[in-house]
Formats: sequence, C-alpha cells, structure tokens
Amino acid sequence: MPLSELAAVYLPAVEDEMRRVVGARPEPFGDFDRMLFYHLGWINGANTGKRVRPLLAMLCCEAAGGPWQRAMPLAAAIELIHNFSLIHDDIQDNSPTRRGRATVWSKWGMPQAINAGDAMFTLAHLAPHKLTAQGVDPRVALWVLEQLDETCLA
Repeated sequence: MPLSELAAVYLPAVEDEMRRVVGARPEPFGDFDRMLFYHLGWINGANTGKRVRPLLAMLCCEAAGGPWQRAMPLAAAIELIHNFSLIHDDIQDNSPTRRGRATVWSKWGMPQAINAGDAMFTLAHLAPHKLTAQGVDPRVALWVLEQLDETCLA
C-alpha cells in the first residue's frame, strides 16, 4: 500500500489519540489549552506538519506482527514530544513564525510558551501508560517509557 494511503488511514487515528491525551484531564487548562491546540494546528486551521514520526511507530508495530492500533499511545507520545521540542526551539531561536503563522511564544509570551511546552512534554510522558490498555505487557510498556526518556535526554 502506498505511503499516502497508509497516512490517510493512520494519521486521523493519531490525531484522535493526541486529542485524547491532551484533553484527558479532569480539569481543562482553559486558555492554556488554546496554546496547545494552536501549536498542534487544531485551531485556526494551521498546517500540522507531516506526522511522519508517529506513522513510523505504527508501521514498525505492524511490521513486527502487531496491530498498528496497539502503537497509538506511543505514536501520540512521539508526536507530542516532537511538538514540545518545536515550542522550545522557537523560543531558543527567537523564531516569530512556524508553519506560516505566529509561534506560541510570539502570541502569548516566552514564559507561557515555556509552560505550554513543558505541559506538552508531560502529557507526552503520560501517553505511553495507556499501552497496557492496548494489550502491551506492563514490563514492555515501562521499557518503552524508559526508551522515550532516554531518547529525550539524548
């Protein structure tokens, strides 16, 4: 199956999973959610990027013999980590725009953008805990979270 067809099936599922991860709190962040949703392209119709990283996670799961849906929590985590790094990168580089529109820091200020990036980082680290609900052995899920943390540190 061509990559474009795979992306048409897998990527809407990633978006749904990311929305569950970002919105899965007892108390919404209110205006703070707007920063996360804005950066992720869920409001104001922005380009969301290619989402290649989560697509690769799902394809690897399928190639190893598992259903691609099992990788959804990890795929969401990987994409959220990437987007956290973009928020912080925009601050470090003093970039006023990303994907053709204002960056989070240029709209809400650096302190709030740092908070938004940190929140996205934390949400990304909560996502792999849902791997066990997908049938992943808890020891494997813990190893996956360790690998995610090691990768972030590297």
